[in-house]
Amino acid sequence: MTTEERAETPSPRYYIDTEGECARRRSIPLMVAERRCYQCRQADEGEGLPSAEDLPGLLQTIVDHCKDTPDYLAADTPLKEAIFRVLLASGNQPMTAAEVAKVLQEEWAMTPYPRNLAPEVLQRLMDHSPLYCITRVEEEEEEEEAQEDGEPQEGSS
Repeated sequence: MTTEERAETPSPRYYIDTEGECARRRSIPLMVAERRCYQCRQADEGEGLPSAEDLPGLLQTIVDHCKDTPDYLAADTPLKEAIFRVLLASGNQPMTAAEVAKVLQEEWAMTPYPRNLAPEVLQRLMDHSPLYCITRVEEEEEEEEAQEDGEPQEGSS
């Protein structure tokens, strides 16, 4: 693939798959609940394990409150964990590696822990994060739109 072709190819977007195969093997509500800030985790102490019905509220708590606390995205957070937390802080809206990189660069601008936050590095990590259930957005819709715009399909003349 040439540099021009790479530039024309849209960057894949990623999200946390809360309903797919990975989610059936992991407790996504528990994973999300554990990523809340210290104050929120302490407030829920003793309430039992979160269920799938709790997931929207847990995500909203992170979006509205936890993402802005100093302990949410500490400078020494491992990269895969940081990517997971950035996706949670976005409300699990699909993001490209470049968008995640921008958030991390802004958050860790003055950190004593230098890291390679290049989008290519983050994209590789997101492509290989099965424990975090990070998944690429399916591109079927984009392909269908391109075909509707009159672009020839493969094999047609």
